[in-house]
Amino acid sequence: MSTITDVAEEAGVSRATVSRVLSGSDAPIRPETREKVLAVVAKLGFRPNAVARSLSGKRTFTVGVLVSDIGNPFYADVIKGVEDAGLPEGYNLFLGNTNFDLDRGTTLIHSLIDRRVDGVIILFSRTSQDWLTTLAGHNIPVTVVDRDPSMPALESVSINVDFRPGIRAAVEHLVSLGHRRFAHVSGPLDLQTSLRRRDMFLEELAAHGIKPSQIQCEEGDFHIDGGREAARRIFDKNKTWPTAIFAANDLMALGVMGEARARDLRVPQDLSVIGLDDIWPAAHSTPPLTTVAMPRYKIGFQAMSRLMKHLKEAKPSRKTPQEIILATQLVTRESTAPPRR
Repeated sequence: MSTITDVAEEAGVSRATVSRVLSGSDAPIRPETREKVLAVVAKLGFRPNAVARSLSGKRTFTVGVLVSDIGNPFYADVIKGVEDAGLPEGYNLFLGNTNFDLDRGTTLIHSLIDRRVDGVIILFSRTSQDWLTTLAGHNIPVTVVDRDPSMPALESVSINVDFRPGIRAAVEHLVSLGHRRFAHVSGPLDLQTSLRRRDMFLEELAAHGIKPSQIQCEEGDFHIDGGREAARRIFDKNKTWPTAIFAANDLMALGVMGEARARDLRVPQDLSVIGLDDIWPAAHSTPPLTTVAMPRYKIGFQAMSRLMKHLKEAKPSRKTPQEIILATQLVTRESTAPPRR
């Protein structure tokens, strides 16, 4: 295996010059010297040692990424966006699955600190203020996705999703089809993101003259089984069933459709169903699911890009975190139709 010393001797330059060329340093280096060093690097097949580079540059070129539920296909496109932004810049990821558990998340945060990550991206609906305080205490910049607006802003960047455009379009779509009896399957109601999705749905229906008291809301858990159980409660509590159900994510919407089939209800002829996320199974379910699409890839790409930009700043400031807002939109498929007379 070639070393930096081998490259320096072959190119007739110092080790420091080789290091400056490979690190992209702004130090003045003659173009012919740079080309000669790169040619020797290619000839010898030299690969810089990541550990040595991190020790000399006081950076590890690693970023920790915490997700709520690695089993949810939603995160596949988000992580792809993070990787596509980070890999060209030489960054690698440490992925941690919190499983909606704050204690587990705390353990992961301390593990990332021990690994000397350069930054952290938190894709977790139940973010702990203690996490942000701890990371700030170690001067580790953070990007938080879908931050609880009631929490003090300690992160470097926040990526927030505007659910309003997509939910408004979903309600307008259902109302235009003729629906007047609705139900909602929410996520866990101790999560601000669940409350925001539910409240926006109720507010948009109210704009069409449908009072919140007329809408049955049942709490789910963002999983298929939780959506099915919530749908079971909706059907069991009412003699007159809703003609349309909006679920706070696609997995629960798939659970709703499963319970509907178990009761010999046809989707969409007997029941219209809308989800939220636009995960890949949504387009391949039976029938394909109408859903409020989240910009999943863009969330990941922006989260990593903004974090790297912060890392490159000479004197980064956390006093006024940068906020990026990404919008949702409705994707209409075959799980919605006019209600049966």
